[in-house]
Amino acid sequence: MMRFAVLSTCVALATGNAVVLTKDTFDEQVFKSGKNALVKFYAPWCGHCKRMAPDYAKLGAEYEGSSVLIGDVDATIESELGTRFQVQGYPTLKYFTQATGSEPQEYNSGRDLESMRNFVEENLAVKCNVETEEGCSQKEVDYIAKMKGKGADAIAKEHTRLTGMTGKSMKADLRQWWSARLAILSQLKN
Repeated sequence: MMRFAVLSTCVALATGNAVVLTKDTFDEQVFKSGKNALVKFYAPWCGHCKRMAPDYAKLGAEYEGSSVLIGDVDATIESELGTRFQVQGYPTLKYFTQATGSEPQEYNSGRDLESMRNFVEENLAVKCNVETEEGCSQKEVDYIAKMKGKGADAIAKEHTRLTGMTGKSMKADLRQWWSARLAILSQLKN
């Protein structure tokens, strides 16, 4: 019984409020949820992983229920995911957005709470809330109204069209508008 309590405590410390991802839940949570994601691939025995675990758990708590998924993959158990995403060492952090599609980008900033929070706010957090229009530019508000007026089928069709542009070359301002529209459509679909 004591071993179970210690093991449960270790698992809780490793994952905190980050979403535990497995090969069975990864695609649904990361690719189909409509959220951007920061995912840590770790090994329970890794010293660097243990040191960053408290800050990562706090980050997970801060973004719980938000537009950003903070995920944890124990790559010693979920080795298929480690192989799939070319994890070479621990901890490895990768981020997934509409723009990256199924090819994540490496997170190479600091491993402390402030650095990770700044990165998430600048790169992953959805700025425009479709329900309240909080944080939305006038261009985004107009787009929301236009798409709401067209209905669910048109929203799904436009989402599919824009998703098909993932990985295509675009000018920076067009990529930003493309990403904003995908974030809006993902919210409208849910």
